[in-house]
Amino acid sequence: MAFHDPANPPPRAVAYRKAMDQFAVPRQPSSQIQQELAQARKAADANTARLRELRLAKEEADRAHALANPPPPRARKPRKPAVGG
Repeated sequence: MAFHDPANPPPRAVAYRKAMDQFAVPRQPSSQIQQELAQARKAADANTARLRELRLAKEEADRAHALANPPPPRARKPRKPAVGG
């Protein structure tokens, strides 16, 4: 008969604890940390919006340039005459 060792619980207890940890309510970070995270999120969102505006402006400029200056037609290689006949 085995003795109960709290440092080495049976595998079933470990599996149960891991399963129950999935339903545990996570601890909320402090309000100061939440404010810092919100500021960081705002800064990242502002940077993303700025980069998006720059990308859209560049795409529009590229589109306008492509319409004003179409590429020259490509030269085609002449076909080889058919042998035989």
